[in-house]
Amino acid sequence: MSMTLNRCEVLAKIDRDIAEGERHVAEQIVLIKWMREECLDTTLAQKLLCNLEQVLEHWHAHRQSILEANPQDRA
Repeated sequence: MSMTLNRCEVLAKIDRDIAEGERHVAEQIVLIKWMREECLDTTLAQKLLCNLEQVLEHWHAHRQSILEANPQDRA
């Protein structure tokens, strides 16, 4: 069995990761809002949000680099 993924499979995996990352970011924003309403310290929650957003940026960049690697395959 081959462990090599084709380009479409890789892009599909990255798209799933991006969607999950966006969900985590949205959930973290809701959590921080709730924590503020409850007058709780949001320092660590905000740091986690920053980290989640950075990971998401890297996934978007990775996806773009795959698309740019072979632009004639976009269609």
